[in-house]
Amino acid sequence: MAILNILGLITLCVIIAYLFREHIIDTIPVSVSLLILVLYVLAFMKRLSMVDIILPAAALGLLIYFMAKSRRTEFLAFLQEEVKTPALILSLILLIAVPILTSAKAVTWWDDFNFWATDVKSLYFLDGFAGRYHNVAPEFGDYPPATQLIKWFFVHMDRQEFRTGLMFAGYYFCNMAFLCPILKNLRWWNVPLMILMPISLWLFPSVAEVFSYDGCCADMTMAAIYACFLVTVTEEGHKESFYYIKLSLLLACLILCKNTGVIWVLFGLVFLCVYKYFAEDGRFKIKNIILTALLPIIAESSWLGFCLINRRVAKLTGAAVRMATGVQGIPDVNGKLIEAFVKAFIYYPLHRWSTWNIDLSPLALFVLLIASVVMLTKTGKLTKRAGLTIGIFMAFSGIVFYAFNLVSHLTIFAVEEQYLDPFGMVSSIERYGAPFTIGSMYLVASLAMSKSKPRKLLGNAGIAAFILFVIFTCDYGSAYRGLIGYREDVETNTANAESMIDEEAKMFLQSIGAENKDIEGRVLYIRDVSDISWVRSTYINFYAAPMSVMYANVDGSSMTDTDIIKAIDDAHAEYIYSERIVNDDNLWDNLISGDFVYSTLYKVNNDNGVVLSPVNIYD
Repeated sequence: MAILNILGLITLCVIIAYLFREHIIDTIPVSVSLLILVLYVLAFMKRLSMVDIILPAAALGLLIYFMAKSRRTEFLAFLQEEVKTPALILSLILLIAVPILTSAKAVTWWDDFNFWATDVKSLYFLDGFAGRYHNVAPEFGDYPPATQLIKWFFVHMDRQEFRTGLMFAGYYFCNMAFLCPILKNLRWWNVPLMILMPISLWLFPSVAEVFSYDGCCADMTMAAIYACFLVTVTEEGHKESFYYIKLSLLLACLILCKNTGVIWVLFGLVFLCVYKYFAEDGRFKIKNIILTALLPIIAESSWLGFCLINRRVAKLTGAAVRMATGVQGIPDVNGKLIEAFVKAFIYYPLHRWSTWNIDLSPLALFVLLIASVVMLTKTGKLTKRAGLTIGIFMAFSGIVFYAFNLVSHLTIFAVEEQYLDPFGMVSSIERYGAPFTIGSMYLVASLAMSKSKPRKLLGNAGIAAFILFVIFTCDYGSAYRGLIGYREDVETNTANAESMIDEEAKMFLQSIGAENKDIEGRVLYIRDVSDISWVRSTYINFYAAPMSVMYANVDGSSMTDTDIIKAIDDAHAEYIYSERIVNDDNLWDNLISGDFVYSTLYKVNNDNGVVLSPVNIYD
């Protein structure tokens, strides 16, 4: 089925391109967006695997229709012209080579264990979204699923084993799918540029963001989609129907990447409005703007409704609400945080560490972006109206984002001590600011390459400028490690992760039948109050998925069975498992007939008060 799905996706790109008379390279983001949204709908029904039927069948049906006798000649002629373009060939090479080269990666990053990898594992075994109180990363319950779904699409190609390498392959494929349209500026067979452009595109994010080379969080994917959206807004020559359909699909996927996606969707809609009104002499149709915004609104509403019904809420969402209502105080470290932010913003490299290259700080890149728009206007790449519109928007969106980022650190992130250091602060600015930095750089690069005349002496100046910019400002170490160098440490990283699972945790994982597709539920893992190994819990959650695990620390000298019942109720647990508790005389009274056996899985029965009964899932 893997081959059929890949062929189906390629066919979908071709059919959409032929239907709207667009270049295939422009329909790649559209097809991937459609795939994500179809998977999103199927995940609600726990029928993700149905895409194995839907995608090939839809592609085959459309292909047969357009290959009918009356259309065959025209369709084949269109396809013949498209496959000869260097842009499409390079895109296919990039979209095949990058997933293959990254498909052996192991999970190493803390945030991936916390959510991004663990949640994909749940999707893999459950074939959709977990039910109420069953989500495997309870502290990140309302995180939207777009990036997770495209990772699942690749991971499910191996039905026998959950392979993290395939998850990374899907992640990088998704990012490249939204970035590769910039290759269409290669309109001629210039061999040096054809070699350097795909390499530069892989290196490009490392100018301002390197987390994605080691992990698979959504910020880089948001950046790629936002970048694609900004460029599409400024492009000419598209059919109006295709233009607005593409914009709407991009925004729908963007808002489903992460909770902060709504910020970038709002920025995107503002840019669409001001660009159409000011840069294009008032070509502003409110109907088109409303229709563009409708799909992302539906997507966001459906996800929030699902989270509300299933009681899914993220830790930071809850903290933000408590702070807004005054229930939770804000630590008094504002001065130190502001000082760290200012130092990081002015002096620290966006890619976090110094290289032999030019290390751009957030401020330096911000100034360079505005200067680039001015230069493009003076050289005639942009009209004065377009240049002024883009420049003001870029400055406005940058100022608003960085102000928002600072306020976030003074409020919901104030309890996280790593941000008191400028290195920790620039890491946050780098990661959360990726949509602005990468999106803005991508827009400037695309504008610089536009209206090129390949056969003229300076016809490829914009492409050459992009390549040189990347060469002199990127972080080669991170980019190399993300694509190839990681292989040297796969076994070590895997062993390090497995070493976090001690003997008691191994017994727990065995008791719940870890990685058994048929298990879904929530288990409360009870430990003695002296055990504060919360780091271990994150790794346990990953290996326990698709089971949802909550934790409770118990003091046997002061707590009773009433406290156990409360912990069970608070966790909404269907099972409990307990390590040995010191001074446990009153802990298990009235909960079980006979003696409570530690390191044993118990089923929670709530019919007539809480009653525990031992369970062996292997019976």
